[in-house]
Amino acid sequence: MFRDTLDTRLFHIGGSDFTLGSLLAGLIALVVLLVLARALRRWMSQRLLARGHLDASTRETVSALTHYIVLGIGFVTILNAVGIQLSSFTVLAGAFGVGVGFGLQNIFSNFISGLIVMFERPIKIGDHIVLAGVDGDVAHIGMRATTLRTAQGSFVVVPNQAIITNNVTNWDQFGSSAISMQFRLAGTLADDQAMLLGVLDANAGVLKMPERSVYVVATDHAGHLLEIHFSVRGDAVERLAIVSAVNTAVSNELTRTGRAFAPNP
Repeated sequence: MFRDTLDTRLFHIGGSDFTLGSLLAGLIALVVLLVLARALRRWMSQRLLARGHLDASTRETVSALTHYIVLGIGFVTILNAVGIQLSSFTVLAGAFGVGVGFGLQNIFSNFISGLIVMFERPIKIGDHIVLAGVDGDVAHIGMRATTLRTAQGSFVVVPNQAIITNNVTNWDQFGSSAISMQFRLAGTLADDQAMLLGVLDANAGVLKMPERSVYVVATDHAGHLLEIHFSVRGDAVERLAIVSAVNTAVSNELTRTGRAFAPNP
């Protein structure tokens, strides 16, 4: 009785009968495929590839591509096992092409953009970037979207297409993040430059290399606008703490010497 139920014909595709049993077998095989592919991706990223000298971004790229290759091969194998040939999907492929041209266009575009991001690597995991007004660290690069972690601890999901089509500011260099800050001061130019460099030298979070620098951006009768460049390590929260410490130290130094910030022109 049960066997007869499993042999119940549901529909006919490409010269093959599709039964309840083949449907259940296909669904079970698909679930197993998804679980195994995800486990393989996690194992490759956290264990196998981690034994080498590959960075986190490269490990994520290799494991993600392996994940989708296994899914593709497994899906085709399951279709053949249940008696469905790929030639039977000619009409469905045409319908899919129409869907891509309309409702699925953005999804397909983000998928292709994800492949470009993974291969060209304009950004990598851990980079500090600014994209469309969002400032954060790259926490994850997926096939559809990239996840950024902000200094406030929130996660922002950015479509991969935005990374390809928009301007992206990447502040990461040689494993560190570059920071620039501006101060409008009214003291002697040499004294103000020395004071800013002294504040940077006194902060343990500011890296000695690349060398810190102070630039004169503008000057007028009221004072001068100085811009400091320095590099730090750490995530968005640590960088924000260092920026706060530098601002506080500059304010304290001006108060100690009886000076103040110059008024805006």
